[in-house]
Amino acid sequence: MPYTMADLYSTRHAELVKTMTSNDFSKDGDWKTIIPEAKAAIVTAGFNADKAEVCESIRKAVKKGEKANAKAVKTIVTGAGGTMPDNSTGTLPDALAKRVAALDTLRHLWMLKKSGSHKLWVLSLPMSYANWPDVDLTGKTYADATTRLNDSSERFGAGDRKHLSQATQEGLKWIHKAMIVAADPKTEKHKKILKRWFADPDTTDEQLAAAAATINEGLKKMSATIKSSFLLMTDMPKDRSDAGSANTNAFVFKDEAVSVIYIERAFFGTSDTWKDLKNWTRIVVHELTHRDAKTEDHRYRHHGDGLKPNKTTFTHAKAITNADSWAIFCMDCAGKMTSSDYKKVKVD
Repeated sequence: MPYTMADLYSTRHAELVKTMTSNDFSKDGDWKTIIPEAKAAIVTAGFNADKAEVCESIRKAVKKGEKANAKAVKTIVTGAGGTMPDNSTGTLPDALAKRVAALDTLRHLWMLKKSGSHKLWVLSLPMSYANWPDVDLTGKTYADATTRLNDSSERFGAGDRKHLSQATQEGLKWIHKAMIVAADPKTEKHKKILKRWFADPDTTDEQLAAAAATINEGLKKMSATIKSSFLLMTDMPKDRSDAGSANTNAFVFKDEAVSVIYIERAFFGTSDTWKDLKNWTRIVVHELTHRDAKTEDHRYRHHGDGLKPNKTTFTHAKAITNADSWAIFCMDCAGKMTSSDYKKVKVD
């Protein structure tokens, strides 16, 4: 599906930052403490890890309301400084819709922690959203808002969120192992791995060493992205009903202001070259190479001729800018390739 700048999460995030400057949010009850934390949680580069607890505070406020027979929509609209009308056919005022969207975004945002500096944000919007909340709620009736805000479904459940966090953590390990190889291309063992993925029959040792230096710089950027505490995983809501997106694993926009990996329906599929954590990690690393090393998709792992470079159709020049070559090189450096894995992608 073609996208415009308005479709990018970062565009909506910039609007979130503006919305949070409003003084029209509720100042009553629990919201008196929640709103200042919510404002501090949304920053230009993404989300402030030190304020992640506010997401849980909003979820708790919703649960507290439900115990008092107040639906989620009433709690969120109240927090946004509005009042639910008796007639649900009325239209949400645009400014209120944006404030409601901001609180509901935080409500469905999760920060996954691992050891060390690894922190991952996952935005798991309910399936009733057909676009980002601020777009989807603008111009809608209170009844439409009720459908979305009372929806308890999640695009990424607790298990999915755990797997996304594991894949990112594992990806960081792969990247660090690959950095060791790329930083020392003259060591025979390292040279063998580099040649396997990036050298065609005409590639000289000097060219391979130069490629290794380029690869290492890209890997450093990828590592920094994972360790930044700003990396966000979400899906593209407008793709949810698009049949053409059903086989997409994930994608990124190379120059997006916020570090986002869009996780699509095929990510957790079982018909890829690999399965489970190994494949999820490959996808994450693949997408990070696009974003941070500006790679292209010249050839995929399932190509009929595999990923072994050659002098004609898949040269050294193409291999060193090919996302799957980078990702599976990282897999190889991490010791995750079996003999059958090499055969799958036709390298030796």
